[in-house]
Amino acid sequence: MGVKLLIWDWNGTILDDAALCLELENELLRERGMREITKEWYLAHFSFPIRRYYEMMGYTFEKESYESVSEIFMKRYRRRYAMCPLREGVTDVLRAAKARGIRQTLLSLTQQDDLLEQANRLGAAQYFSEILGQVDILGTSKVDRAVAYMAQNGIDPGDALFIGDTDHDVEVARAVGCPCVLLAGGHQSFDMLSRCDVPVFRTASELRTALEI
Repeated sequence: MGVKLLIWDWNGTILDDAALCLELENELLRERGMREITKEWYLAHFSFPIRRYYEMMGYTFEKESYESVSEIFMKRYRRRYAMCPLREGVTDVLRAAKARGIRQTLLSLTQQDDLLEQANRLGAAQYFSEILGQVDILGTSKVDRAVAYMAQNGIDPGDALFIGDTDHDVEVARAVGCPCVLLAGGHQSFDMLSRCDVPVFRTASELRTALEI
């Protein structure tokens, strides 16, 4: 594809954590006497902003706030995320891109301190020139962070490529004028991703072939 910059999503794209997120969400639902969700429902409904997705699960936030539920989820996630592997084959793509001199940036809805800790602990930080997380844990949007990053660094959108696993990554890419590709097997189903009108790859190996690295 001849790109000079790869902008990667973290959760679901590099870190294989969808199963953990489903497990934690069902824990919270059980504790509140709410109906649990299936993997199929999760992959078909997970979306941003996260609050709207929680409301689809049945939360009304009348007795507890969205912020408090998010904090409980994140406390448990922080204790368990290290059990999650990196996606199969993704490290090969990261390594090959770095060897070719392609700049790589990590852009995530994960809080900045958490993102730095996770990327370092799991051995992925070494591949990125920049690691860009968020100021909170509320999972709203990456658009503002992406727009600011591109402007501050004088990056030509035509030189960059977003790589993600959800339709929100497509929204972010379009907001800054960059092309986007999606890696299935993360937080949204292949069928859902196929409706985004961008290339969708089932494996990291397919992605690497498309990138010609």
